[in-house]
Amino acid sequence: MGGKVLHLTKPTKLSIKNSNLVLSFDEQDVKVTLKDMSVLVFDTTLFSISGKVLELFAKNNIAVLFVDESHTPNSILTPYHQHSTMSEVAYAQISITKEFKGRVWQQIVHHKLTNQANVLKFFQKDDGYKKLINLAQNVQTADKNQDEAQGARLYWRELFDSKTFRREQGSQDIINSMLNYTYALIRATITREVSANGMLSVFGIWHKNRYNAFALADDLMEVFRPFCDIYVKLLLDKKYKNKVKLDTEIKRDLVKLLLFECVDINGGKSNLLKSMEIFVKEYKKVMMGSSFKSLTFPTIHVEFFKDECL
Repeated sequence: MGGKVLHLTKPTKLSIKNSNLVLSFDEQDVKVTLKDMSVLVFDTTLFSISGKVLELFAKNNIAVLFVDESHTPNSILTPYHQHSTMSEVAYAQISITKEFKGRVWQQIVHHKLTNQANVLKFFQKDDGYKKLINLAQNVQTADKNQDEAQGARLYWRELFDSKTFRREQGSQDIINSMLNYTYALIRATITREVSANGMLSVFGIWHKNRYNAFALADDLMEVFRPFCDIYVKLLLDKKYKNKVKLDTEIKRDLVKLLLFECVDINGGKSNLLKSMEIFVKEYKKVMMGSSFKSLTFPTIHVEFFKDECL
């Protein structure tokens, strides 16, 4: 799959010429090979697009994010039925057992807490690190003790040095806005990979809501959230201390995260885009009957963030 992430902030006309995407703005045309693209973010509502463009986005498995008037991501365009064994995979999805879901969710929570702990360690919050590691080591099947929720209360308080900070999806403060924007990028990319592997995102592991069409993506993205957290914290500490509102400059920096080689997975180092592709494929293999022990999870390559990544 491609590796380019396009972030459009200007009024743009999108068209197709010789199977290439043409972006027309400021009296100039820019050609982009569709096969090179992974994610497209419309960070403006001022654009024109044809049905043919949308069709080729789907055929080339490109995740597309649209924003609302406040420039908050509010919808995702993802491919549908792109896999040759769609019915076989869908049947496997609806047939997985409660025990399987419990074991997978246990591991997701364990690795999410471990990654969160390493974020705190990176920022020299050793007490919080130790407490989260202890929680991670004791996560039960299906997270019966609600260690994820316990960890979240500790994690956010420690990470942003605040007893009053609350993690909220709809909040407009600068911290939540940056986190929500970055999470939306991760969610769209995971959704794209779920579709590319023939799975239906509506069938989740733990998330379950009649109004949520992306339950599986929401489950699988949990282990990637701490990658967003460490980067947002660094940006706020080192580059945007005085910012109070999300703007185009910040968003451009947030989009860059997808291409950072900050993930340890499968015995090697990878960028976020590639690691999400690997992780979703590995989950599918396990779901289809491979050994549960073969499921590999992403961990933060903290050395990357110690270097100058801003």
